[in-house]
Amino acid sequence: MYEPSLVERMKHLLNTGEHADVYFLVGDGDEKEASLLPAHKLILRSAFEVFEAMFRFDAKNEKAEFASANCPVEVPDVEAAAFKVMLSFIYACDLSGLNGDNAMAVLYAAKKYNIPGLADQCLQIPISKLRNVFLAYAQARLFDLENFANCCLSYIDKNADTLLKSEEFLQIDKNLLCEILERDELQINGEISIWEAALRWVDVKCRQNAIESSAENLRAVLGPALYKIRFPLFAKDEISMKIVTSEVLTAEEKIGIYQFHCIPNNCAQLFYPLQFPSHGRIWTFGTISMDIEKVSEFAREPKESYRYSDDTVYIKGLPWKIMVQINQRTECTDNNEKWLGIFLWCDGTREDVNRSCKCSATVKIISQKNGEENSIGIICDRIINNKKNCLGFNNFITIVDLMDESNGFYNREEDKVTLAIDVTVKDEKTEKFISDPNKSNGTISMEIEKVSEFARKAIKSEHKSESVHIKGFSWQILAQISPKNENIYNEKWLGIYLLCAEPKEDENWNCKCSFNIRIVSQKSSVPNYQIELNDNVFDNKTNSWGYANFISFAKLMDPEKGFYDQSEDKVTLAIDVSVKEAKTDDKS
Repeated sequence: MYEPSLVERMKHLLNTGEHADVYFLVGDGDEKEASLLPAHKLILRSAFEVFEAMFRFDAKNEKAEFASANCPVEVPDVEAAAFKVMLSFIYACDLSGLNGDNAMAVLYAAKKYNIPGLADQCLQIPISKLRNVFLAYAQARLFDLENFANCCLSYIDKNADTLLKSEEFLQIDKNLLCEILERDELQINGEISIWEAALRWVDVKCRQNAIESSAENLRAVLGPALYKIRFPLFAKDEISMKIVTSEVLTAEEKIGIYQFHCIPNNCAQLFYPLQFPSHGRIWTFGTISMDIEKVSEFAREPKESYRYSDDTVYIKGLPWKIMVQINQRTECTDNNEKWLGIFLWCDGTREDVNRSCKCSATVKIISQKNGEENSIGIICDRIINNKKNCLGFNNFITIVDLMDESNGFYNREEDKVTLAIDVTVKDEKTEKFISDPNKSNGTISMEIEKVSEFARKAIKSEHKSESVHIKGFSWQILAQISPKNENIYNEKWLGIYLLCAEPKEDENWNCKCSFNIRIVSQKSSVPNYQIELNDNVFDNKTNSWGYANFISFAKLMDPEKGFYDQSEDKVTLAIDVSVKEAKTDDKS
């Protein structure tokens, strides 16, 4: 004879409500009538302290002891479905009803009744499966769940382009709207998307409050959220066609934005100060698209004719475009054969000489035929900076092949070709340049902190300085632990090198330089320990010069020698660099 398990008996007791001695009226409004849920005080009290306190028999809560279907416990702030999931967990550790649609409502119930095991299970639901990530973030803040809140924000950032168009976004409050709109990390398809999302949000709020969606009311309802929108980053036609015509901004605000676009260095903004943020959002990846229209005309233009994509896309805080150019291969026997060059172009490093980044990109000519493959070129880990702000392919495809309809790239009916570049920016940073990054001389400095710990590390452990640009090249100090020789590993030495960190893919760069390596003395009575090297050639194959055995750690850390700062446990290195000849020939 089959004997039901304890879990099955508990489920049966919950599902049938047999011998129930307490009822919960769960939900609010119309939900109440169908949400009278039976339960058993003994089971609830034995499981969690909140129910023990709720049903403890004493004079203070005598009414609760006699609660019945006629006098239920009202729970207006919890959804009925979520309450049922909670009861299933209490009775039988059953989580079959927990899913992305109700996880946040169940989390609220679990926190309300202090059921940590159930709360933890709610937080295990993938963010992508949640019905409303905005609600999830609000719940995370309410319950001080910092890690979960950060996960929600990260998901919002990465999926902002879709989420800002969702119905759930329209239900958030103004405080959360401000918080989201001001995030640098939002990954959206152009800043105009932020404006359009804000307009949808404010239109819903106007209708909810039965007020007209006039420009004046839109501005009033948006309140401080208006000043989180980065209007200066809009394209000029977007400002003219969408912002000016909306009449939401004042005349002074619009003039300030136009000045930002039109006046060099924004020198006249004293009279009409810019009132909106103008720095780009710090996206890590994005896609730039471009239609080359009237391709047949462009193909007949002379060598080095070029065009840029209309829209600027901000990725990692920098403005990016596609540039195309008509080229001819110098080694080609047919001097009349034209090629299309395709380049990723960054304009954000011209005004800020200290800006640099490492990026990878996939350059694509989009096929016009379904099922046909795009033509693709890959750029890996290239450096963009003030000197080199354009990367790509001089000779991506011949014009003949581009316009050959059998290849599927050319839309003859519209006389156009569509390009796209997927960009990933890896290490955007402001480097420590000398005053002029193209000067021939400069000094690199580095402090090796916690030297005593560094000295105990394995052979080939290393420290690198921050980059300094000299003669347009990026230079670093490399300090490395070395053995005295291949046979003596118990005696450690400090190796010091000058490293030229040019991109490995550019095989044509080289430079000749002289440099002086110094361990800076910590005592005025002791001279620096230094060695000079002259006329060393750096190129793609040999991008570092120096000494594997510059000084032994025993000598370096001897306080009597004067190089080791024992109180701060550090050593200071410096290299004076003089670049004599430099050449870069980008033939990618």
